[in-house]
Amino acid sequence: MQTREKIIVLIFFKLINFFISNHTLRATILNKIFTNLKFSKNVDIRRNVSFYGKGSLIIGENSFINEECFLDLSSELIIGKNVAIGMRTMILSSSHYIGKEKRCGKVKRKKTIIKDNSWIGAGVVVYPGVTIGKGSIVSAGEIVRSDLDNGMLLVNGKATKIY
Repeated sequence: MQTREKIIVLIFFKLINFFISNHTLRATILNKIFTNLKFSKNVDIRRNVSFYGKGSLIIGENSFINEECFLDLSSELIIGKNVAIGMRTMILSSSHYIGKEKRCGKVKRKKTIIKDNSWIGAGVVVYPGVTIGKGSIVSAGEIVRSDLDNGMLLVNGKATKIY
């Protein structure tokens, strides 16, 4: 995306966040305007959620994204049905290689998936390419570096099967 396009999109998102207080209506408007965003019914997106990139975003019905989250759309991002995402969470779909000659190398993009009925606490960082299994819970402030199976609880960096 060109710098000018980025600025226009950023201003547009800020205007939507400022003028449209109804969370479901905000999701509906974003869904209609941006072709890479696919939201099912009853998606609730709170204020100041940031979207970055041209990849696709699919959000299942009855899912909730709280305030000030950052969704990296450098690659595909899939959020299932009945998912709750706490405020200030970052869900990433890209990173870059690091080498001794160059601090910031070539960008690498990976699809990130959060499956149905999962709950992501506030301030969580989900790394690119991670899949969070159905019904999993990630406690606040966690960094999710690798896949979680279905029905897992991630607390203090340790994953435990809860069902």
